[in-house]
Amino acid sequence: MPPPRLDVLIIGAGFSGICAAIKLKQRGSVDFEVHEKADGIGGTWRENVYPGATCDIPSHFYCFSFEPNPDWSRLYSPQCEIRAYIERCVDTYGIRSHFRLGSKVSALRFDDEAGLWEVRFANSESRLARFVINGSGSLHKPNIPPFEGAERFTGVQMHSAQWDPAFDPAGKRIAVIGSAASAVQIVPEIARSAETVLLFQRTPNYVFRRGDFAYSDRQKRRFRRFPALMRLLRWKMVLEREWGIFRIVSNARVRQRLGRYLKERVPRKVSNEAYHEVLIPDYELGCKRILISDDFFDALNRDNVELVSESIARMTETGIVTADGSERPVDAIVYATGFDLAGHWLAIDVTGQGGVALADRWRNGAEAYRGVLVPGFPNYFTVTGPNTGVGTTSMVHMIEQSVGWIMKCIDLAGEDGLVSVTQEACDAYNRRVHAALAGTVWSSGCDSWYRNPNGRIETLYPWNGLRFAKQMRTVDRRDVRIERHDCRREPA
Repeated sequence: MPPPRLDVLIIGAGFSGICAAIKLKQRGSVDFEVHEKADGIGGTWRENVYPGATCDIPSHFYCFSFEPNPDWSRLYSPQCEIRAYIERCVDTYGIRSHFRLGSKVSALRFDDEAGLWEVRFANSESRLARFVINGSGSLHKPNIPPFEGAERFTGVQMHSAQWDPAFDPAGKRIAVIGSAASAVQIVPEIARSAETVLLFQRTPNYVFRRGDFAYSDRQKRRFRRFPALMRLLRWKMVLEREWGIFRIVSNARVRQRLGRYLKERVPRKVSNEAYHEVLIPDYELGCKRILISDDFFDALNRDNVELVSESIARMTETGIVTADGSERPVDAIVYATGFDLAGHWLAIDVTGQGGVALADRWRNGAEAYRGVLVPGFPNYFTVTGPNTGVGTTSMVHMIEQSVGWIMKCIDLAGEDGLVSVTQEACDAYNRRVHAALAGTVWSSGCDSWYRNPNGRIETLYPWNGLRFAKQMRTVDRRDVRIERHDCRREPA
């Protein structure tokens, strides 16, 4: 007996999967499911619950444009509010019944004869689907470097994305390994109660002032009464990033001027002179992710916080030994070491037409047409695929554009179509993308998570968010092929 059949199967219950589910329901679709490996909704904002977890994009821009929220508490609202917003969207649009939690997709195989995707789950069950929308995010697969002796350490060890809510930092000696986006949020929070905090830094970062503030009750009432105010505020945030922050990526004079300012700011903000030199980057502003914080430098001024720039040699049962031979005893180690951003695309075993595996196709680099379609994988869409990441704008904005384009493709397919992209169109698109990336600061030579081990940038979109919206507004029928196929037939 063949497995049950579904029209659209969505993978992931974060912003991408929820946006896809909402748009499917709005177009009248009822035969779809959202499969999520975790036991709850929220994606990144369900998993990252470490102290101080906050988005680096202002909340009125880090939300769906079609579902503004007048009740954000702050300019940059914390993790718990973002997750609550996501949950509220699920209920507002009546899609909760479509979710299947604790359902991990392990493999996808395209049946050439049936024109359907066979979806296999970790519990060995399977399902058939006409369309698969992979909405799994990139910030869910922790990257933990292999430190010698880590298995011998007897204290607490956890990645920032696997934070134990029961862990109490009060009175403890805590090592934080890594000094980028999550670390600059964690350290100021745990330093308030920990006995000591050791921040192990490999590479310094540029740190902008966040400028966070709380919205007053009066402002929130005005947002509720006059929704146009929220739309205007959102557009202000959009333009600040499109016309302001994006210039750091594309304009050398702008980033050099701002880079000098941020370097000169370090000695003014950090009292310990021994830290000044090691906190100043030797690469161009924007080559690595730019950090924002109002209290990171203040935390470094605390007596119970130490910045350690010596590399880690090994770990012992009770502490960390650095390259100079010094051993520092700690009770807990927090890995603020980021994520395997590219690995999430291949976290599921995907096999397309003719038995070709996606892992084999991408052996020399991940590429997709508009970040969504891969030749030879019809009716399979990635919401945040190769070269759709951003460093200057809202990822939710990018997700909305990709999902909107996917809906157009599904509409074109009709009841019996297979949507695919030609190899020529995919190659041409990626040539343009990588030619443009060569002219950005991300290609200026520093070692960053934007680049794979071969130096190729597979994560970032080279232009701004408004251009992405424009390119996703229509489906170019010269590039996308619709093949009619009787998908109602039973598979062999």
